[in-house]
Amino acid sequence: MLNDPYLQLSLVGRCRILNRIGEGGMGVVYKAHHQDLDLDVAIKFLHPHLLRKPANAERFLREARLAARLNHPAIVRVFDCGEASGHYYMVMEYVEGRSLETLIRQGGPLPVPRALHVTEVIARALHEALHQVGVIHRDIKPANVLVTADGQVKLADLGLAKIVGQKGETTCTAAGAALGTPSYMSPEQFVDASHVDHRADVFSLGATFYHMLSGEAPFKGDSVFSILRQVNESDPVPLPAHIPLDVERLILRMMEKAPERRFQTYKELVDALEAARPSLGQSPGDLSETAELPAGSATIPSAKVSGRILRPATPSEDRVLLVVDIQNDFCPAGALAVPEGDEIVKIINKLSRRFVHVILTQDWHCEDHLSFASSHPGRKPLEQIELSYGPQMLWPDHCIQGTAGAAFHPDLAVSNCELILRKGYDREIDSYSAFFENDRRTPTGLCGYLRERGLHRVFLVGLATDFCVAYSALDARRLGFEVTVIEGACRGIDVDGSLAAAWHQMLQAGVIRA
Repeated sequence: MLNDPYLQLSLVGRCRILNRIGEGGMGVVYKAHHQDLDLDVAIKFLHPHLLRKPANAERFLREARLAARLNHPAIVRVFDCGEASGHYYMVMEYVEGRSLETLIRQGGPLPVPRALHVTEVIARALHEALHQVGVIHRDIKPANVLVTADGQVKLADLGLAKIVGQKGETTCTAAGAALGTPSYMSPEQFVDASHVDHRADVFSLGATFYHMLSGEAPFKGDSVFSILRQVNESDPVPLPAHIPLDVERLILRMMEKAPERRFQTYKELVDALEAARPSLGQSPGDLSETAELPAGSATIPSAKVSGRILRPATPSEDRVLLVVDIQNDFCPAGALAVPEGDEIVKIINKLSRRFVHVILTQDWHCEDHLSFASSHPGRKPLEQIELSYGPQMLWPDHCIQGTAGAAFHPDLAVSNCELILRKGYDREIDSYSAFFENDRRTPTGLCGYLRERGLHRVFLVGLATDFCVAYSALDARRLGFEVTVIEGACRGIDVDGSLAAAWHQMLQAGVIRA
């Protein structure tokens, strides 16, 4: 920092620079003290390399002017802007706190009441911005929402904002040219950011709400193209099991693919958020970082959201939840216990209520199955042998037809499923995958069952991640299905690195890790 050119400026306007506090894609931010106002402020400088394109300086100053016209306690105020010694700057309100992105990265997902409150505050701020000046933000995301130590919420960074009816922007027609942050952008913003309206911000706010509750962005990928495909074709992975269903439905309405199916006004959105709030047991005023949350806040009862606001939720009809081998022998005290195997049962039960189609698989072996070590004198469990179809891991006797070990875990909500697929009948062939026996030729019939019903998106949960779940996921991808493995609703055995190897194979095959 000794050679920091901005610290060497000493004074910018009437502001004395104190120290550097952050950096982003467009600029670097410093804490400073305004000498005339006797007030701590923040100064943002545009990165010098961006000045190679005059449009960047123009956009930077436009952001400052737009923000200066806004007057709302939840929008970071801008006091001044200009140029000093060749450096473009803006003087802003100093907010002592952390971004939502940092807050979640350091502390994990937010409790539902707190996330609901943040969303409501930002929705009200966007409503005021739209009606005061006609501003559409176009870059709502956790990094642009600040939370102070006493719980105040502030929306920052209007660098991509536009005024309704504004002309002269370049149409975004290619990945990489789109304005915004891909994981939070609406489908229409990918196509043409210059013509979006406030409903694009509703989508991005919904994506931010999702991130607050899940701890992750709703859409992730290793390229803009892969994210774009998910945004256009996929729903976000279902939220964790403790999130009330009505809250999830509210978020999904905010994130509808078609703008006309989202909330059409901020008033409508705020009404829905307010309707959800009372049953969550905490008022917005209690939501500072140091506030003590009510006991049991992680298992909040479902929010009551008016049917006038939310259209009846109909879970997507093209997806299926495939629940793999939640059987007693794979749970603690079972013959082939997967560590913590029983801990995912409640999670799976909650997930199953969010799917129209739920299928359970069940290992169903004869008592002298060739995959059992007991069928090979002198052999021990977890040894590898060669069978007629290739390498085979040997197992303890498990999931024998009609035994208690083969039964589903007693707490599993079997009544939620439409089909139970039993596999591993054949004494000569083991069966990991829900789609093929281990000879890789004998189908179980599941592929045809799904295709006949138009189910092309498979969400996998269950036991064990590195064997039956992974084999099922890889076969489903090979057959052309879109596949997501919900990691928090799976557990693995991890024999000699098998878990890491399984994830590597799945990701290489295009399986989504959620």
